[in-house]
Amino acid sequence: MTRMTRNRTFFTLLVVALLATMVSPAGAAGSSDPRAARDAARARKAQLASQLNTLKASEGQLLNAAKVLNDQVLSQAARVDAARQAVTAANAEMAEADRSLKETKSSIDRLGKLVVDRAVAAYMSPSRSDPNGLDSTSDLALSARKQALLSSVSANDTDLIDQLRAAKQDYDVQLAAAKEARARAQARKAETEARLAALEKANADRRRMAAAVSARQKEILGEIDAQSKSESALTRIILERSKQSSGGAATTARNAGGCIWPAKGRVTSEFGRRWGRLHAGIDVANSIGTPIWAAKSGTVIFSGQQSGYGNVIIIDHGGGMTTLYGHMSRRIAVDGQHVSQGQQIGAIGNTGHSTGPHVHFETRYGGSPRNPRGCLG
Repeated sequence: MTRMTRNRTFFTLLVVALLATMVSPAGAAGSSDPRAARDAARARKAQLASQLNTLKASEGQLLNAAKVLNDQVLSQAARVDAARQAVTAANAEMAEADRSLKETKSSIDRLGKLVVDRAVAAYMSPSRSDPNGLDSTSDLALSARKQALLSSVSANDTDLIDQLRAAKQDYDVQLAAAKEARARAQARKAETEARLAALEKANADRRRMAAAVSARQKEILGEIDAQSKSESALTRIILERSKQSSGGAATTARNAGGCIWPAKGRVTSEFGRRWGRLHAGIDVANSIGTPIWAAKSGTVIFSGQQSGYGNVIIIDHGGGMTTLYGHMSRRIAVDGQHVSQGQQIGAIGNTGHSTGPHVHFETRYGGSPRNPRGCLG
């Protein structure tokens, strides 16, 4: 190997080592890096999503958590791929460093042998003009003879000595580079194992959340299907009894506002379509026995039981508008009773086909359900 080749190999390894240091995990971007900030925010969201109480969470929270955890799995999978590529690159770098180190060691051995051979030859067959007087070795001390020997070799084989010294210098540098490359390869391997562990946790969290979403979907669809069986009966009750309460006068359905929330609690399911079916109201969850209030003043046109809804009360507010309160544990208001806004008419329960203690609150206009948010404001 020529000095030019060695130098080229050395500088190549040095540049590779410097580049590897620049992209090393220890030199990762600081907190001001937008990508690092984004990844930290995503990891925090995933952590919160994984800690979500799936039994108490709303449908929206479950779906959002499932999405967050799915995104986290994709992100972790990409990180694992990147870590594996880094391991491959680090192993290749380590192999190249070891190969160069082996070549340089071979050069050192070869040059060292040449130096020894020439020194021995010079010592055994000194020239008559030898200025060091190697032919008088019998009168020299051992240390003086060695010095004379090295001086003779240096004088006759300066280039060979220079090559040997350069090779040893290259070896020292390459040895350090090889150690660093091996350390980076080990660090990359450890990083990959950590990424794989994080991916497995993300997958486990996603599976748990997916199971929770599936269970909630089954519950909600079961409740919707059970309630739909009462749809025709409810429509008939609302249309007939609303007409009776208004004295037979025609009513015009309008989207009136001014409602108050029927109960304290958390919204677990909004109005709208769920997996192909219409959830006709808003579910407000709380413990059994929590008071339920009339959302507006009006007349109770039904207080009884209906399939799917369990204990239910329907209030006519005039103008074609009615409100419905389902799954009550008990009914306080009775048929024909006039109730004021905010007056207690019952209590939250879990009757009928229910996903847990809550009040199912509907607003209907001309018998057709509309989003209660339009009345609640």
